[in-house]
Amino acid sequence: GPQKGKVVFMVRIGAQKTAWSSVELQRDRDYLIVGRLSKPEKSLRAGFTRFDLWVDPKPGDREAPVATTVNPQSVNGVRWVGFATGNKTELEDRIYVSDLVLSRTWSDVLDVSPEQIPTAGSQPQTAWHKPVHFKDEIVPLLKQNCFHCHAGTNPDSGYRLDVYDELLGFSTGEKLIVPGESKQSKLIELVSSQIAEERMPPADSAAALTKKEIALLRAWIDQGAKWDFAVLPTPRTESDHWAFQTIKRPQIPEVTGPKPLRTPVDAFITRAWKQQGITPAEEADKATLIRRLSLDLTGLPPTVAEVEAFENDRDPRVYEKLVERLLASKHYGERWARYWLDLTRWAESHGYQHDLPRPYAWRYRDYVIESFNADKPYDQFLKEQLAGDELTPYSDEHVIATGFLASARISGNQMDKAAQRNDVLVDIVNVTSSALLGLTLECAQCHNHKFDPLTQRDYYRLQGFFVNGQLGNLSLQGDELPNPTDLKSWMTKGTFDFYQREAKKLINRKRFAHTRQPHTWGYFSPLTGHDKIERLPVVNRDPIPYSAERLKQMKSQILIRGDVHKPGLEVGKGWPAVLGATTADSDQLSRTALAEWMSDRKNPLVSRVWVNRLWQYHFGRGLVSTPSDFGVQGEPPSHPELLDWLAMELMEQGWSTKHIHRLIVLSSTYRQARTFDEANFVKDPENQYLWSWPRRRLEAEAIRDSILCSTGELKRDLGGPSVPQEREEEDLRRTIYLFQRRSEMPSVMAMFDAPDSIASCSRRQVSTVALQPLYMLNSQFMDRRAQVLAKKIVEETGDDASLQVQAAFLRVLGRKPNHEEQGRSVSLLQSGSGTDTERQLSMLCHALLNLNEFVYIP
Repeated sequence: GPQKGKVVFMVRIGAQKTAWSSVELQRDRDYLIVGRLSKPEKSLRAGFTRFDLWVDPKPGDREAPVATTVNPQSVNGVRWVGFATGNKTELEDRIYVSDLVLSRTWSDVLDVSPEQIPTAGSQPQTAWHKPVHFKDEIVPLLKQNCFHCHAGTNPDSGYRLDVYDELLGFSTGEKLIVPGESKQSKLIELVSSQIAEERMPPADSAAALTKKEIALLRAWIDQGAKWDFAVLPTPRTESDHWAFQTIKRPQIPEVTGPKPLRTPVDAFITRAWKQQGITPAEEADKATLIRRLSLDLTGLPPTVAEVEAFENDRDPRVYEKLVERLLASKHYGERWARYWLDLTRWAESHGYQHDLPRPYAWRYRDYVIESFNADKPYDQFLKEQLAGDELTPYSDEHVIATGFLASARISGNQMDKAAQRNDVLVDIVNVTSSALLGLTLECAQCHNHKFDPLTQRDYYRLQGFFVNGQLGNLSLQGDELPNPTDLKSWMTKGTFDFYQREAKKLINRKRFAHTRQPHTWGYFSPLTGHDKIERLPVVNRDPIPYSAERLKQMKSQILIRGDVHKPGLEVGKGWPAVLGATTADSDQLSRTALAEWMSDRKNPLVSRVWVNRLWQYHFGRGLVSTPSDFGVQGEPPSHPELLDWLAMELMEQGWSTKHIHRLIVLSSTYRQARTFDEANFVKDPENQYLWSWPRRRLEAEAIRDSILCSTGELKRDLGGPSVPQEREEEDLRRTIYLFQRRSEMPSVMAMFDAPDSIASCSRRQVSTVALQPLYMLNSQFMDRRAQVLAKKIVEETGDDASLQVQAAFLRVLGRKPNHEEQGRSVSLLQSGSGTDTERQLSMLCHALLNLNEFVYIP
């Protein structure tokens, strides 16, 4: 053993055969300790029997260790080394092999300095102690081995190694490097993996990195992963794509044309006609115009009296007066609210497999109707829907407006509440970005957008505005509701989609407790919401557990590959970087700040997207034909200057939606007849330059409403609880008031392409399938409507077949029959006798209701 009083190095392999060095330890200094394990034969199965020790070795010391020990009982593996001041090494004194620098060659041993930070890995590695030069060593290594798949705007892989923020996880949430900690860096794990399928670069792409290259990467990371932004700069978040540019008001073209320039819209359209060599159609007749305007603005056909009065009015401003009357109609809001509800994927049930009802969701529908009728400024409209629970002073209307966010579906996933809640947040972000910004941001949920300058970080920063809130039943401060045990009152108001046979059972259940305070289905944040708002579970327990304290602590994190169980970097709150910088203190931002950013005039998307939607709803096709995709993959605008002029006009005219309506429907462009011109068709087969009126089919709601309006049965009262599905053919209110259950839409809506409310719908599909004429010809609903109409016509005209025919055409089509139609129809009526006459008239009415002319906007 060592001399008494000496402090020296001891070597032991296994549990016996100890040796001591002649080198004494000195205080307050570092030592480079090198150990070598060896075996008597080169067999893989042979164990280690010898251990040599060097202290601060020199180049010539290779065969002169300071201590050597041999153990005849070989050791097959070494898990740790350590030091001790007595006979035993304590657990905290052990140094595991994975924390050592391992080497195969003596020259590598001499390259290790005492200051070297130990790095991970139980396989022999090349040591590196010299300072690493990023430009001269790391960049060439990455370029040669990695950049062909992991660099550039659209890399083949989901990762970019030429962007420092992506290496740090700021974009995807998954850190590829941890500066100063190579043993915790995924990049090192991938390039040094012993599993061929995991190792990077892949075998079919490039050769594996050498041990020296891996050691170089390790050393670079351990030395702080210093980056030279002059060599590899951070990519600009700017874009030269037209939709991301600030809106500027173009000059109104000074042109003359074949039609009067009634609004600035005509100037832009006329210039395009001239550029394309197109000749526009003539103006439509008065009967066509009043029917077009009425159906377009209110979703209802004009009455016979209204048509006659309009045709006989000689006032030069008769058309302008008609526009103002229709825009002031209470039915205007019902028509245009339906478009908005499509965008917001609104329904009165949770969706997914259970699809439980939301008894108070109807309040949001009524809020949208009232907002359109009042011509609420669009910026205020958005603010209330995005942040109504935060706005002061408190208002029931603002709380109801949060139904926009609360329209998200809720799954019945009771086994994974984290995934259930994440599904709601994904729904909210996707609809907000799609409906309001016209962006396909959902593509960035799992990876950076492949085409648009939108990152995964952008996605989760936008989600950050919503993580502290939750949807549910919210209390209001208004009038009280009927007593819950007053079943008759509940049933007549249609508040619940009950079946009477379930009534007694439901009332006796403890969960069927109800406060007399009114509710709405909305969205509320305990962190930023108004303190007057309470969440009140009603009828069914909350589908998603609610905890105010937990919600207040929630932070937005990038989910690696979109997996809720793999949270990555925290990213705060913000909007897409390409649209402008978010304030530095983003964690303190509320949804009010998001709404104010949306309505800022510097925002290039919100006003463009909205006026484009208005144009689309009038003409069937937007100036941008991809209304919810203004990105690189979307279609460019057919009339870019007109789009920007309308967007700027919207903002400068107080965000008035009705002002944009006036500019469009008062134009000569809108008043054109439906004609066919072969020369125009050759130049513009899709009619995107509007050389003729683009005739289109009415939506499901307008078809049903028009039928009921023609028969005089339509109930025109506004608002209130929805009509239960089992009463939709008896309670003949407008279709927008029928109960909207995601899994079981009203029959006429399901038949005529109404959206399923699963996702935002920017444009409805138009199909022609056999079930549609079967429904219109053979359903009990249609047969009953024809009978009612025939009976009313007989009451009005008596037995005169000629008058009956004219009345039928006027009521259903808004015009008188031509000579041939009159003759054939009279012959049909006169073919019956006695009581058969009314039956024949019913058949005529049924046939007229089935004409394309009836279900298309002329």
